[in-house]
Amino acid sequence: MTSDGNRRLPRSPRHLAVAMLLLVVGACASPPSDGPRQYLDEKSAATVTVAQGSLVFARERPELAVHARDYLTLVPIDVNRMGTHVLYFYGFVWSTIDKRGSTPSGEGIAQFEIVADGRRIPLVPVRATPRELGLAEPPVRAPSGSAQLLIARTDRQTLAFLAAAGVIRAAELHDGMSEPYELWSGNPGSLVALR
Repeated sequence: MTSDGNRRLPRSPRHLAVAMLLLVVGACASPPSDGPRQYLDEKSAATVTVAQGSLVFARERPELAVHARDYLTLVPIDVNRMGTHVLYFYGFVWSTIDKRGSTPSGEGIAQFEIVADGRRIPLVPVRATPRELGLAEPPVRAPSGSAQLLIARTDRQTLAFLAAAGVIRAAELHDGMSEPYELWSGNPGSLVALR
């Protein structure tokens, strides 16, 4: 946390990678004060560990409005149910554009993938409800009231690959097309890669 109480965004994909690795390695241990957050979901009895950082991807939409963007936010989490750990990307698809009425109801969430160093990693939404996964209480607050929840299973190998990747992007897939999303941050200087 910064002195004004706001969360710090990761400085680079490598900072997020460190946060993801801390999540994977320290899922059973108490987190350091600036590391992953861990809590007991009192309704599901699952221990949930939430990575400190998040991946936020954005797609510019200048054809709709000035400074309009669509976003994909992903936060790695570990759900521990009686010693069985499952890793997920807990995320949201959201926009600065009011899209009410522009998408037919029942169409569902779009398909997304992460593209890291040329490798495509599909984000396949889980079919279970958050409560069925052990997430009776949301581990991350939605960035907007119209954000659509996206929970996709991941694993340690994928998180380790992302931790070492040099270039990370996302893509929205629909109608045989791929719409690119770039890694986004409110502070461009925060994307300086640390070696």
